[in-house]
Amino acid sequence: MRVLIMSANHLGSEYYRVTEPVRAVRELGADVEVVVRTGLSTRTVQSADGGEPQVVSVDAEGADVVVLQLPKSAGMLRCIELLQAQGVAVVVEMDDLLSGVPFGSPAYSALVTQGMGRRALECAQQADLVTVSTPALLTEYARHGRGVVVPNAVPRRIAELPPAYEREPDVVTVGWTGSAHGHPYDLQEMGSGLQQALDRTRGRSRFAVLGQKGEARALMGLTDEPTEVPWLHDVDAYATVLGELFDVGIAPLRLDRFNACKSWLKALEYSARGVACVRAASPEYDRLGLGWRARAARDWAKWTSVAIEDPQRRRDQAAAAHAAVLAGHLTEHVAERWVDAWRSARETRSRSRRKGA
Repeated sequence: MRVLIMSANHLGSEYYRVTEPVRAVRELGADVEVVVRTGLSTRTVQSADGGEPQVVSVDAEGADVVVLQLPKSAGMLRCIELLQAQGVAVVVEMDDLLSGVPFGSPAYSALVTQGMGRRALECAQQADLVTVSTPALLTEYARHGRGVVVPNAVPRRIAELPPAYEREPDVVTVGWTGSAHGHPYDLQEMGSGLQQALDRTRGRSRFAVLGQKGEARALMGLTDEPTEVPWLHDVDAYATVLGELFDVGIAPLRLDRFNACKSWLKALEYSARGVACVRAASPEYDRLGLGWRARAARDWAKWTSVAIEDPQRRRDQAAAAHAAVLAGHLTEHVAERWVDAWRSARETRSRSRRKGA
């Protein structure tokens, strides 16, 4: 079986949903050839009304299955139809609810107002199979019943780096990864919880952001500006630094429709690097089952304080979560699920062709 994957070229999504799964599939030794591209080779003609050019042919490069990551345009929908007409199975890969991006997000205008999120749903409905990272996304994108969940996982080489819990810091670093500008509501979910914990442990703790702190101080009601460590655009380097910098990781989320579908990835990354975790009560974080669960400011204050003040409890929690990742949440553990999904799509397309014959 030959599989052609069109990557959306989004750093994190490409790493966890394309690059690393493909690496794991190749190491698995399955009877499948996988090729990754950043776009499809197409031929277009100018539309009669002077509008957008129309796609009239797509080169599948001899693939049995074409995987489209995050397709969200009329052109991509047309590509799916053309590929299927050639007998090529199409898989749509989605790891976020694009139509559920909250107002205030930098992506809201393009995804919601301009309808790109709706186009993504149309592409998923046309596909032979949809792969997603969470059960909630399966409900959203695979209403036709042709979908599978392949959860996010981490490479073994990352999980086997020296874990954070082996350190004995004099000052405990509580950290968050992300861009405050891109998460306009999540950080506020902690209320005064983080500041309470920092006040209780003044001189023994600090707060740092790996990414872009933006207005984090105001959003979280902090007395002091957090330390900022700029984004590292190599994901392996990012994961390495995360474990070298943080002793405690926080993962707050506003419980809205978008975040209800969101993967467990942040808590998984913390756990993979041996960083103790305090996290929101989201469906996916609960399903993962790692980290201390926080719903209100008092919970964030309590568990963050415990993680700072009690080194043994911090180490015990982080070590147990780290062991859970090694036991069941590595990319190699889900490699066969990717292959099974692609084979299922090929079988669905074959059945459709036989019915149409």
